[in-house]
Order: sequence, then structure tokens, then C-alpha cells
Amino acid sequence: MSSKQTIRLSLSLLAVFLPLEMIANVRAQQAQEKPSTAPAKSEPRPKGSGNDSKTIAAALDRALPLLQQAAANYPKHRQCFSCHHQTLPMLALVTAKKQRRAIDEKLLQDQTEFTRKSFQKELNGLRSGKGVGGKAMTVAYGLWALRLADWKSDEITEAMVTYLLKTQTEEGYWTGQVSRPPLEESYFTATVLAIQGMKRYATDKQKSSTEAVIAKAQAWLTTTAAKDREDKVFKLWGLSILEDKTKEIASARQAVLADQREDGGWGQTDSMKSDAYATGQTLFVLREVGLDSSDKAFQRGVQFLLQTQCADGSWFVKTRSLPIQTYFDNGDPHGKDQFISTPATAWAIAALASDG
Repeated sequence: MSSKQTIRLSLSLLAVFLPLEMIANVRAQQAQEKPSTAPAKSEPRPKGSGNDSKTIAAALDRALPLLQQAAANYPKHRQCFSCHHQTLPMLALVTAKKQRRAIDEKLLQDQTEFTRKSFQKELNGLRSGKGVGGKAMTVAYGLWALRLADWKSDEITEAMVTYLLKTQTEEGYWTGQVSRPPLEESYFTATVLAIQGMKRYATDKQKSSTEAVIAKAQAWLTTTAAKDREDKVFKLWGLSILEDKTKEIASARQAVLADQREDGGWGQTDSMKSDAYATGQTLFVLREVGLDSSDKAFQRGVQFLLQTQCADGSWFVKTRSLPIQTYFDNGDPHGKDQFISTPATAWAIAALASDG
């Protein structure tokens, strides 16, 4: 029996038990769905090849065009700001530029303008602390995007800081709207990006208020146990941003390094295999907190990224979040895994560009 015949038979049986409306929904979903594209074959590296600057530059030059294409296509399909197709590609472009790699400067400007316009539409909600999609996670990622573009303070950034001041929890952390791992799950991510954004964009009138909420957030960061990789990495980064002087930052750093696998990479959770999202993010943050690029752990991580890059220049990561929007083909590689593979590629670029 063919797969199509099997589906028809299954629907016929379901009709005995399910309302017609539910069956229609199943058929509609099948019509909309597109099979996930298999990852491109990884390009093997010669045995014994090192993490030399030419090899890393070549990997960056393969990865950047595809990532830039993904970022440029996104506004053709969606008019809302996203962390996966605005902030993280911007991070990749900015870090790659520092290493003298050729980037699309106009795209960087376009991403900045897209971000600005997205939050300009939300000024009333930002100022009231209500009604902003994605909540503090989205606002904090938005401030990071503007910071990457060296955007100057204005009424939009002031309103974004106001939103964060109004939405901190009693315990001291910030959250997103839904739990969609790994990008939109960690309270540590939302909290650290909120702290970073407020430290950069708080106005003189907001300074005393932001100092109070940041102190509260620091107490939460210091005393709360991190669970998965993203929690651990952002806890370390947050304590570094706050210039923590306690033994907690040393413990946080050791916790991150201790989770490195034999293959040189890191996994999103203890039960998941190493991938470019977790590894790229970890390496970038380790450099941000002062780990030397010559450190053995860092170089092993770089080697993992170089060995797992696909022939088309991207990195493939399988999604583990349930879709909440209808799938659309953004032209990215890896089909329905595009919205995790694209940020994974961005993190990998940022990590490789920080080697030096």
C-alpha cells in the first residue's frame, strides 16, 4: 500500500470518531506542510589540518552568503522582529567584519531599520509594559540588535527600557511569552540580555530605576541554579557583564567548560548530541568573558565547528520546538529546521570570528 493510500485509509477511520472540522484541519495541515530538507553533506577536512587562520577565513566566507540571504529574505515573509533572523545574523556580520571578512553592509543597515520600525509600532505597549509579542525576551533581543548596530538612544530605546522596568518578576528575572527551546526558553537568556540592554540604553531619568532592577537580577543570577546549556552559558555571561567579584563566576565558568564533549562540541542538553548552536554560542561567550582563543578547550570547539560545517556553508541543527506558525520557505537550507539552523550558523560564525 502506498503512503498516500495509507493516509486516505487513516482519515477514513478517523472520520468514525472525529468531527468533520478536525479532519479538515488535518488535511489543511498536510497541504501546508513541506518535507524537511535533509542537511547538506558535510565537507570533510583533511586529517591533521589545524585551526589556522586561512581555514577559518574560508569557513566564514562559505557561511556568510547563505546567512545573509536568509536574513534578507525574512522581511519578505514576516513584518515582525525576530531573534533568529535579525539579532543573531547581525551578531555574525558584526563579528565577521571585525575579522576583515566581506559582509553586506547594506543588509546590516536594513536589519537595523527593520528592527527599529518593528519596535516603533509598539511604542504604546512598550511604555505601558503590556501587549508586546514575545514579551521581555523579544524586547531584550531587540535592544541587543540595536546595540550591535551602534544605534543611539532615542524614544524607541527609552520605551524598550521602560518595558523591561515594568516586566521584571518578583524573583528578579525576565521571561518570554512561550517556551520554544532553545531560543525562547531560558530565563537566564532573557534576564542577561535585559541587563545588557538597560546598561546600554537607560536614560539619565531611568538610571536609578535600572540600577535597582539590575541589582535584583544579579541576586537571582547568583543564587539560581542553571539547568541546560543555554542557562549555564548566559549565567556566565551575565555575571561577567555585572563584573561579579564572587566565587560564583569561577564556578559558572567551570560548569560551562566541564560540559565539553569528547568531540570538542557542546550539546543543548545533557541528553542531546553536540551541535553548532550550543557549541557556537558557548565559544562566543567564553571569548566574551575572557577565555584566550589559544585555550585547548576553545580550539577543540573550533575544530568541531569546522568539521561539522555543511558543504553549502551552513550548519544543520534539528529543531525540537513545536511549530506555532504556518511554515514558509524562507530560502534557507534545511527546510523546517531553518529557524534553528540559521541561528546555529550565526553563532558558529560569531565563534569562529572570535578566534584571534
